[in-house]
Amino acid sequence: METITITTENHETYSAVSNFFIDYYMAEANGEFVKVYLYLVRLLSSGRAVTITDIADHFNLTEKDICRAIRYWVKQNVLRLEYTSDKILTGITMLPLDAKTAKKHNAALFSMLEADENTDIEKKPVNSVFAKNTEEETGGSQNEAAAIRESVTVPKRTAYKAAFIEAKKEDEDFGNLLYQTEIYFGKPLTQTDTNILLYIYDKLSFHPDLLEYLVEYCVSIGKKSCRYIEAVALEWYKNGIKTVEDAKAASKNYNSIYVAVLKQLGIPRRVPTPTETAFIDTWYNTYSFNKNIIIEACKRAITTNPHSANFNYVNGILESWHKQNVRKLSDIEELDKKWAASRKKKNVTGRTPLTNQFNNYQGSDDQNIVNEFENIFLQETNQ
Repeated sequence: METITITTENHETYSAVSNFFIDYYMAEANGEFVKVYLYLVRLLSSGRAVTITDIADHFNLTEKDICRAIRYWVKQNVLRLEYTSDKILTGITMLPLDAKTAKKHNAALFSMLEADENTDIEKKPVNSVFAKNTEEETGGSQNEAAAIRESVTVPKRTAYKAAFIEAKKEDEDFGNLLYQTEIYFGKPLTQTDTNILLYIYDKLSFHPDLLEYLVEYCVSIGKKSCRYIEAVALEWYKNGIKTVEDAKAASKNYNSIYVAVLKQLGIPRRVPTPTETAFIDTWYNTYSFNKNIIIEACKRAITTNPHSANFNYVNGILESWHKQNVRKLSDIEELDKKWAASRKKKNVTGRTPLTNQFNNYQGSDDQNIVNEFENIFLQETNQ
């Protein structure tokens, strides 16, 4: 590709923005907050004194909106507020961006872009509560996770009174969350939306940072719905997810299943449809299958019906395994052996054998036998 050069025809001035801000801070902030920061950079270069009202008028926002944005950047150690001894705000100091923070983000960015199934990058161990995608050598972690989830008592959602909601809106963290959610959704929140977010904040006791990440995560996968946000929050609550780091580890595993399933079924890279997402959600959350089992079902579907394998077909396999209490790959191998033994017994009693191969069945290593097994097995279970 040919290189390009950026020039200007006029003599307008430009404001210098730190590359650290663009590379590491901007991506995690909502658009309104970014605009306010960039405007502060512009004011810094002009040297002109302004008021919060001036900034609010420039963006056609409220002063409260501007204060929320400034508080966000203060929490990120990007800005520092200057006060007089009488606690009167007199200035905003723009701080040098933290190289350590940049390195931390850079490591996460590298992991996201470079890590794959064959990577040699050292991975941190994941708590067994979230480790649905670990190898089978982890033993009973899958069953332990399921047991923990089932034992958790989820607080009931409360119908909050209007006065309580209005009082909570004065809570800096919760009020900031409502504002950001409206920005992400592109519309005002309904009373039901506010009730759901308050339930997660108040009853599920999500830390503000975790709740903010939850909203960002759901919006990033195209789910601009507080009902969906609540469903994910309940899953995180049951799984003991209490920090953003825990949530990122869990969501990374979860998102990898979408990619792996589409790839295994030969579907071009794209965002899964709502129907496909519903299938995968059922396999992963309702059936509590780990990634290895889901991919094994996809492989068998493709091998058995290379030209017509689809989500319905894979769902038939996984639904049968769920009914038979499959929890790990070795359980599937046992089912294969039992099925082969039963077919062999039927053949010996005088029924016409479906294939002589089953008389010498030695397990699931022979792919031809597995293929035929899947065809007949699905026909029987779907009758």
